[in-house]
Amino acid sequence: MRIAVDALGGDYAPAEVLRGVAQALLTQEFQPEELLVVGPEDGIKQALKAEGVSQLPQILHTDQVIAGHEKPIQALRAKPKASILLCVGAVRDGLADGLIAFGNTGATVAAATMGLGMLPGIRRPGISVVLRGSVGRFVLLDAGANPTPKSLHLLQYGIMGDAYARDILGIAEPRIALMNIGGEASKGSPVIKEAYAHLTEAPLNFVGNIEGNHLFFGEADVIVADGYAGNMILKVIEGFAEYLAGKAAAISDDASEEVKGSLRSLFGAADYAEVGGALLMGVKGIVLIGHGRSKASAVLPALRSARADVEKGVNHHITENVAAFNASQIAPEGA
Repeated sequence: MRIAVDALGGDYAPAEVLRGVAQALLTQEFQPEELLVVGPEDGIKQALKAEGVSQLPQILHTDQVIAGHEKPIQALRAKPKASILLCVGAVRDGLADGLIAFGNTGATVAAATMGLGMLPGIRRPGISVVLRGSVGRFVLLDAGANPTPKSLHLLQYGIMGDAYARDILGIAEPRIALMNIGGEASKGSPVIKEAYAHLTEAPLNFVGNIEGNHLFFGEADVIVADGYAGNMILKVIEGFAEYLAGKAAAISDDASEEVKGSLRSLFGAADYAEVGGALLMGVKGIVLIGHGRSKASAVLPALRSARADVEKGVNHHITENVAAFNASQIAPEGA
């Protein structure tokens, strides 16, 4: 197994990403042959050797990177050797089994969707984030890949989330809920109402709508949301935790880091940080998207998560589930 690492993506790249790669190698959790590092070859060699790495992983050279402020499609066309494109190409060509990237999320989603294609039967990708509630972990899907989905896409997020919760979280019968502004089936936009009907008819353990103030109380294992709402939820959680941490630190400077960690845990963001990123589901390959502000400590958890996703066969099970739904004619027609 080999995981490609985009060394150039992220606010603190390449230094922090390469420091994280070095940690993965020095702890021997990953062997050099299990990593493919994409970025400037000379710089990667110098950085890893400076960290004490003697046996270097394979390196795929490029100096091109898509910055966070760039428009994804335009940048991908203008930079054919961009690090994220080379990572995606490595997965497509069988040089790697998955990739981790901490750069421009839109560019990562676009590059993976176009370069890898979609799993059979899946129409749109979705970003899944693992959060922690009062009784354990749960999945939020989609967290930003598809802000204006159709009802079929939301149904398929339920299918994908079910497979992920079974494989990665070890939940035998995941409870699927639909993010909405009310608990009643009559609430929400036309798309949400249609998605509710589809999820009700599908052979999933669908428990109905869920409102934002119920997310963390263990009422569901998979929360299906459109990418706009899902991304807003995730960023509000992160931002509010940081806000409270700052306020607490102003009162007690000595406890600032401890308080910050505790608040992230209390606000459900702990698992997102601990796994190093979020899985882009629905594409033909394992693509883990890390936070743009990630530092070295996020790299090893991201590598672990990518490896687990490959080993558990999440994509294989998603494909099986979609095929079963299509065979039973549960899934509606249309994109």
